[in-house]
Amino acid sequence: EREMHAYCNHNGIGVIPWAPLASGFLARPLNATSVRSDSFMGTPFFKELSAAKKEIITRVEELAKKKGVKMGQVALAWSATKVSSPIVGVSSVQRLKEAVTTDIILSEEEIKYLEEP
Repeated sequence: EREMHAYCNHNGIGVIPWAPLASGFLARPLNATSVRSDSFMGTPFFKELSAAKKEIITRVEELAKKKGVKMGQVALAWSATKVSSPIVGVSSVQRLKEAVTTDIILSEEEIKYLEEP
């Protein structure tokens, strides 16, 4: 996917990703659980996170704490630097309000930090 972004940007093609919060993994700390994540345990839908994905989640959490915002907001702010319009699923009006991240700006260093792993 990362290679596709460069091609699309070069050719003026919009990208609309599905699940920019990675099924909620980028919206909560690494060891936190949810009803959704627990329901996948022991099913074919369960996927073990790679070391790189775990590192990305940890870095998203770190930047969120540094900026005083939610993890999902950092993930969506990063996504906004890469794509036309992410498709974000929400479970409440509060989550919808949190998903509007126009006032959260990531520096070039922060973007590189998130992409490094």
